[in-house]
Amino acid sequence: MIFCQRCKKANPSDVEYCGECGAMLMLVSRPHGSSLFDVGENTLEEHLLERISALESALTRANDRFEQLLDLAQQQATGSFYDHMMLEALTEMLAETQAVNPEELEQRWRNRVARHYEETAERERLDERCEQIISAFRGSEREDFIDQVEEGTLLISEGSTRRGLRMLESALTLDGHNAELSFTIGEYYFNLGKSGDAAVFLRRALDEQGDHFGARLLLGLLSGDEGEAESAKIHLQRALALDENSFAAHYGLGRLFARESDLNEALTHLKRALEINPSPEMYYLVGRTYLEQGRADKAMKHLQKAVRLDPHFDIAQYSLGFVYWQSNRTSEAREHFRLAYEINPQESDYRAAVQARAGDKLPTPPALGWSSIFPRRKIKLSESRFVELLWRDLNAFSISPAPLRKTPRK
Repeated sequence: MIFCQRCKKANPSDVEYCGECGAMLMLVSRPHGSSLFDVGENTLEEHLLERISALESALTRANDRFEQLLDLAQQQATGSFYDHMMLEALTEMLAETQAVNPEELEQRWRNRVARHYEETAERERLDERCEQIISAFRGSEREDFIDQVEEGTLLISEGSTRRGLRMLESALTLDGHNAELSFTIGEYYFNLGKSGDAAVFLRRALDEQGDHFGARLLLGLLSGDEGEAESAKIHLQRALALDENSFAAHYGLGRLFARESDLNEALTHLKRALEINPSPEMYYLVGRTYLEQGRADKAMKHLQKAVRLDPHFDIAQYSLGFVYWQSNRTSEAREHFRLAYEINPQESDYRAAVQARAGDKLPTPPALGWSSIFPRRKIKLSESRFVELLWRDLNAFSISPAPLRKTPRK
């Protein structure tokens, strides 16, 4: 028996709560001088011993289970170790016979692992999106709608993106007011580079849900890519009203204002984007904007951080050298020009800088402005990494076909 510490009622030993007052049963001893707790000392001692024995038994079982799990983990670790040693030996043999390049093999292995995790994450996101679409259904043919949405998302997850989109478009005819479904279709067309089709479905999503953050953001980026600056600003600013911590929205607005030479407004957004994502690309963009303003000290500070984070960032190396050159620090400037040229010897500006004499006027680093985000447009090598930076952020908040398409290089 277990005696309740609150009402003193005796309860069976296999219950956790008192049947009289509902209090959780605990191990207690009889208070000295208490006449309400009218039980014998022997009874209390036996009761405590039973409870302690039960706890000891449970602890023993838990310890046995833990030891079993530890043994299993050790067996798996041992198996993984032997597998790893065998693969290393095999790689070493293939390298000795020059059948494989060890560095290339390791890079492919890392890419495969990364792609596996990326595809797993995409499937999870797609499943979540499917549930959101179904929960938003407002129609009469619910079963048909569910079947088409599930089949469409399954086709997309298996790589049949276009067939899956056709199925989702068919589902949209059963619920034309489903903003989440319209957005999903528009988002996939956006990722496929079909800006016209994407805009149609994204606008349809906004017609049904004016505060849809994703639709606002993607339409802003689409408008910027089409040269519709005012429309892009409206959409991106409204996206920021919904999520003030959106890197893509701040980044897009910063590049738009920079293209219009509104450098103060550009800095406001680019610096906020830098706070959200302190990457070498963002340090470069902020530094380059300061350089455009003629604030060499600020520009130098940010460009130094850019090359410190990524010593192979050629355009940042050249821009930092350019700032040093303007400050008559020619030896430091030449060192950065040399690094930029070694990284990208195809760039004629770098070659000219390496060969320049003191007092020569050097080409200004590439101007800031909007960068095309679709692969059907030709993108300069110097801008490609900024486009990839934007796509990485878009990938983080939304679903996109796996693997995400790469920006073409020259």
